[in-house]
Amino acid sequence: MSSFVGHVACGTAVYLSQTPPRLRWTLFALVFAAVAPDFDYLALWLFHIRPELRVTHSLLFCFAIGVVGALILPGDRTTRTRTGAFLTLSACTHLALDLLVGVHPLPLFWPALTTGVASPIGILPSAGHLSVTNYYLWRNLLIECGVLLPVLATLVAVRRTTSLRVSKLALLLPLWLACLGWSITLPR
Repeated sequence: MSSFVGHVACGTAVYLSQTPPRLRWTLFALVFAAVAPDFDYLALWLFHIRPELRVTHSLLFCFAIGVVGALILPGDRTTRTRTGAFLTLSACTHLALDLLVGVHPLPLFWPALTTGVASPIGILPSAGHLSVTNYYLWRNLLIECGVLLPVLATLVAVRRTTSLRVSKLALLLPLWLACLGWSITLPR
């Protein structure tokens, strides 16, 4: 499982990659969508129920987030359709990050297939045990940010064609390569 910080960063990157005009409330909606597949943890934390199949980690669930968002969020039909597409994309980033960790299989194609899909190689480190004193949590968060943030910044810069050129972002390449190499060498 990827960290909460990684999921929020992806939702924020989806928000920043929109071309203006964009409404500020969409930032919260997109970050919510990026975190939403982990809402099955509420069943565990509140009721001590551990679902056998985490259907919130399916493409159908991500698509449902986009459809529901398009139906309930304000705006004209074009704006709502566009927002729904961005909500679906934002929710799908959650699945992508969890796949890049490569630890647990995800039921991506549920209900068509109940078998999980897993990455054979972990590119991102697992979030680790949530505790302020857990060294591995902070180490893995640092590695994850070093791998994700340069990629997300580049994608946003390319999408928005901002004055921040991709060539300037290339200065982050050594940091990105170091964090990626560090992450891949971690035991799984």
